[in-house]
Amino acid sequence: MSTTLTATDFRKNLFQTLDQAIHGERIQIVYKGSTLRLVAPANTSKLSRAVRRNALLVDPQAIVESDSELMAEVEAKLGKANNE
Repeated sequence: MSTTLTATDFRKNLFQTLDQAIHGERIQIVYKGSTLRLVAPANTSKLSRAVRRNALLVDPQAIVESDSELMAEVEAKLGKANNE
């Protein structure tokens, strides 16, 4: 099924129109004599569309090793878990 809207009608009913597109309906928007199509992407997960961001400005290992007491505690707990 396909719906054709003017840009004004699209603006007035933006969220309803987007919901229709998400549910598989093809939306055509006529703006200044051009027709734009709004089609939902193929079924993909949000995770597959995620963009990798490098947020740490240092080596992650340097953060872990910066607290020797914490490192010793973690290693002790890992040693206990491996022995059980």
